Amino acid sequence: MFGEMMIGQHQRTKKMSEEVTYIGTVVNINNEEWRVAQKTFKYGREWQYSLSRENIDGTYKSMQLNEHALESIIESGSKVVGE
Repeated sequence: MFGEMMIGQHQRTKKMSEEVTYIGTVVNINNEEWRVAQKTFKYGREWQYSLSRENIDGTYKSMQLNEHALESIIESGSKVVGE
């Protein structure tokens, strides 16, 4: 069973477990595009997302955000690429 959920002005598909996933979503943070690469359950209580971006020289930068922080960035009007 699938449903729709609005987060800010962005729509996400929910699965039967009612869990929203952002894997593959590209967001703009400080004029840099970051791709949500991984979701892990950390500290026994919260979801953490790993975001990554490729530098010009082929190396990667990464950062980790909790689910609330990622949703706040999206709700604040960050451009979500591909929607």
